[in-house]
Amino acid sequence: MFTVLFLNQKGGVGKTTLADELSFALERRGKTVAFVSTDPQGGSVHEVCTDPDFAETCDFQIVDTAGALSDGMGDWCRAADVILVPMLPSTRDMEPTMRTLDIAHESGTRADIYLVVNSYYAFGRLDRQLMEYLETEQLPIIAKVPRAVALSQAAGEGVSVAEFEPRSHAIPALEELADKILEIKEKNDE
Repeated sequence: MFTVLFLNQKGGVGKTTLADELSFALERRGKTVAFVSTDPQGGSVHEVCTDPDFAETCDFQIVDTAGALSDGMGDWCRAADVILVPMLPSTRDMEPTMRTLDIAHESGTRADIYLVVNSYYAFGRLDRQLMEYLETEQLPIIAKVPRAVALSQAAGEGVSVAEFEPRSHAIPALEELADKILEIKEKNDE
């Protein structure tokens, strides 16, 4: 089982939506997924797996975490194979995101840690400035998921964005994220 942890101490950055969409994308590729949540607010489209024995038989375990990080996050970080830190292109997201990256690194994890810039608008000045800053700081960005109303609409309907709106401009970024996760897993398996 390969564990992907979605982590950011700031709420509202899209952890649950991205965890759901990555799970759907992996399932479309024929992979089995155990969806785990430490978020008491819930809100995921996927049914939360509460059976650790079942989770062990799955190809992937996708872990959605709460906005407020608990003391057990270090354990989750150390158990993860990949840590994805979603953030919005906002100055309000920088400080909590940087603290989250510090928490992940200080946990002693061996997981690869990547940023996912969510709700990215390529023509937004602040969005472009953020990307320049992240690149200057050499922070690894695994995906830029564009702003798309269809993402929240699909979640409201209890389906993936690919099923809800097959022509959504968010789908290529989500599919590319799934492909990159599969590539990382393949490298780990070698």
